[in-house]
Amino acid sequence: MGTLARVLFIPVICAVMGYYLYTPLPDGLRQKSRIQLFYAKHKISSLLISMGVKLGFGSGIELARRYQHYTMVSPLNDENITVTNTTFSGIPVMIFTPNTVSSKSPAIVYFHGGGWMFLSSGTKSHFTNNLYRKSQINVLNTYSPYIITSFSYRLSPEHPFPAAFDDCVTATVHVLQNGHKFGVDSDNVGVAGDSAGGNLAAAVALRLSDEKESRLPKLRFQIIIYSVLQAWDFKLPSYTHNEITLFPSSVMIKFILPYLGEVATDENIAVCLSNNHLTPALKKSKFTKFVDQSLLPPQFRRTPPKIDDVLNTTLAKRLETLIINPYAFPLMAKDLSRLPPAFVLTCQHDLTRDDALMYVERLRKAGIDVQHKHVTDAVHDFFLRAPNNDFTYDVHLETLSDLKVYANKYYK
Repeated sequence: MGTLARVLFIPVICAVMGYYLYTPLPDGLRQKSRIQLFYAKHKISSLLISMGVKLGFGSGIELARRYQHYTMVSPLNDENITVTNTTFSGIPVMIFTPNTVSSKSPAIVYFHGGGWMFLSSGTKSHFTNNLYRKSQINVLNTYSPYIITSFSYRLSPEHPFPAAFDDCVTATVHVLQNGHKFGVDSDNVGVAGDSAGGNLAAAVALRLSDEKESRLPKLRFQIIIYSVLQAWDFKLPSYTHNEITLFPSSVMIKFILPYLGEVATDENIAVCLSNNHLTPALKKSKFTKFVDQSLLPPQFRRTPPKIDDVLNTTLAKRLETLIINPYAFPLMAKDLSRLPPAFVLTCQHDLTRDDALMYVERLRKAGIDVQHKHVTDAVHDFFLRAPNNDFTYDVHLETLSDLKVYANKYYK
């Protein structure tokens, strides 16, 4: 290649790469450059995974999981914490125990995000470690800490609903019944999770609150961080006004369908995007009031877009009972009055925003004490970033501080 050709070729390649790596983002985001950097890194990894699939190294899911394992799992070095890998009722768990733990300490049971398809307690161990370190109670320079347990529940598509939910319920019950064996005060346990993990935390809280005759200790709280709580309406304002390139509505549906045991074909995704995945009976049922814009604060309401009523009967029939199953989608629960207090975090620029806003309103109407934090200058997954790395968001650290105050409020 001649000198002139190289001079012309290199700028063109740089321009193409810059165009490919650039993600349009809404105005008003704090630390916008860091978000752009994270999205660029994600696009590069996605490109490498796609190349690996074409070269026959495995499926996209397999390669993505391998990539996450090699890039996100590393030894945890903290002289104040002991990290134990074990199992609860056969479910892999990581226990973060302070070395100064008392005989009975409060605990948070944490469920990781990842669309029910990716990540694990191992890939999010640094995040969980920082959640632990940032949530201590410091009294007279001594720690009065609590333990955090993080579970690796079974993932879709290999294990669709209710596998992950069942694992999370089983593991939480194990903590409530056997906490004394690893220093946990079973009367002081709360559940928490982000994204799909928040869905599971809300579902576990609902399931345990339904145990009317149970002798299990009651959960002290639920912490729900930007979570998927319904699959009824994909035309809510948060879905139609937050189509960020990296995480559009179609990607969310690619996670939801496998979780429900369905294949995320282009046709099935299109059906869901147009809200034609609901049977006529469901559209006329009492469940319509559980996902309704009247539950949103006035400033978030929008005129619903017109939808072509072209039903995919086969898919709708298969999804009919799953869409309204409250353990799959807690917003569909008829009765929320027995749930523990809730800390609910929503993001302005997030597809799941309206799910959680409706959950907040329904909890309040049910008489549940709710603390709602709405973040206006961040996007979905900001809480995944571990502190002290290039992708840390200030709002992440602020939220950790909020969670510390909140948890301590409800521990006895």
